[in-house]
Amino acid sequence: MKRGTLIVIIIVLLAIGFFSYSHFFGGSSEPLLATESGNGNPAVDQDLINLLLTLKNIRLDNSLFADPAYQSLQDFGKDLVPEPVGRPNPFAPLGNISAASQAGAASSAGAPSIGTKK
Repeated sequence: MKRGTLIVIIIVLLAIGFFSYSHFFGGSSEPLLATESGNGNPAVDQDLINLLLTLKNIRLDNSLFADPAYQSLQDFGKDLVPEPVGRPNPFAPLGNISAASQAGAASSAGAPSIGTKK
């Protein structure tokens, strides 16, 4: 084949490929970003408003807190003990920590600085 004919065939194939791609995978008539207005479904909106009004009318009886049974309840919670903190940058290579970051890590963790003798 001649060189000019080969170029024309390549251009035609590229054009067919482009139009096929845009027809099957692109070219949707819907916008990419859409906003919804507050007037979507009035029945659902009214149900939500009724539910919120029902919740607003709920009243708690505070006499529960004065009840001796409530007063006898014990708290079995545990105090959290502070744990030592690791390196300031855990992804930094070992041995490549500056003196300023070592001092900051040691003061925040309560541990001695790396490389210092006591």
